[in-house]
Amino acid sequence: MASIYTKGNKIYISWYDPFVGKNKNKSTKLINTKQNLKKAQIIATELQKRINENYTKFNQIGIIKNSISSSIEHFLKVNSDKNYKTIQGYKNFFSKFTNKFPEYESCLIINKLSCEEWLISFRKSNYQQNTLHGITKVLKKFLNFLFEYNYIPVFKLNRDITFKPEIKEIIVFQENDLKIMIDALRNKNDNFTTAFYILLYTGLRPSDIYNINVNDIDLKKGTIKYYSEKSSEFFEVPFHPELKPILEQRIKQIEVGKILEYETINNLGKAFRRFLAKLKLEHKGYTLRTFRKTFITLAHQSGMDLATVSKLAGHKKITTTELYYNRLSLTKQVSELKKLKLPI
Repeated sequence: MASIYTKGNKIYISWYDPFVGKNKNKSTKLINTKQNLKKAQIIATELQKRINENYTKFNQIGIIKNSISSSIEHFLKVNSDKNYKTIQGYKNFFSKFTNKFPEYESCLIINKLSCEEWLISFRKSNYQQNTLHGITKVLKKFLNFLFEYNYIPVFKLNRDITFKPEIKEIIVFQENDLKIMIDALRNKNDNFTTAFYILLYTGLRPSDIYNINVNDIDLKKGTIKYYSEKSSEFFEVPFHPELKPILEQRIKQIEVGKILEYETINNLGKAFRRFLAKLKLEHKGYTLRTFRKTFITLAHQSGMDLATVSKLAGHKKITTTELYYNRLSLTKQVSELKKLKLPI
């Protein structure tokens, strides 16, 4: 039961919190007088009544009293089939999360106020905007998991406290730069050249293409099969007719095995950065991802419909492609505006 006691000339309340399994103490800020002692006792009685009511309610709706450590372990187990980078992202998140919410504590210390206070604490940090957005995304995912398995009561974070993604300019290959790169391919080996054209003509992710096998390419049908590490799914997409002679030549050369001789995406990325440096284009901000953005941009400008581009690019959700289309709409508007002829 909640009780009162005095310390100095102030009155305090002491009670047991069953949600976190700890005794707690708090000052009433009342001076030690007979009248205030009666007031403090009334406050203690009301506090104990609310604790009992809430504890009964939580038991009725099945809220689990468990440690944060066990809930994190459960979360990682449920999501163990995700991409290794995604899992590493979860672990990085929890290394920060447990600084605020110790693993030995009960999950019930995770509530609306404590989570919002934690997010607010990042406002003075040196993290980039998209890093903070990533923390918000994983926090929301973890909270939804806790709600689903009845670790904690449901609540909603204030939208003004969560971090939004930084809207960056979409960098695509400039036409002149692309011509320079294509001309320079004459001095590159077939391995690099094939990778360059596959990325350019398909818009696939680097992680999608570096494991493509000769048997995954059907030259008659004009299709490529690939496994997406990002979505953990197998896809089959058509390729552009101009890519066919490049693939034919490469298949004839290697006959069997992987179409590209890169053990990791990092090796392909390093080769592309060296290529840009040699052409003095390293300052343009181009990366392997620029191929994908260029493909989607050109598809949009050519009038290709949203659903088709989404399938070709291997987006799991059409809303992802829509985001690109919305951000590229200004380019389209400028292009259309040039068609306007004023009688001046």
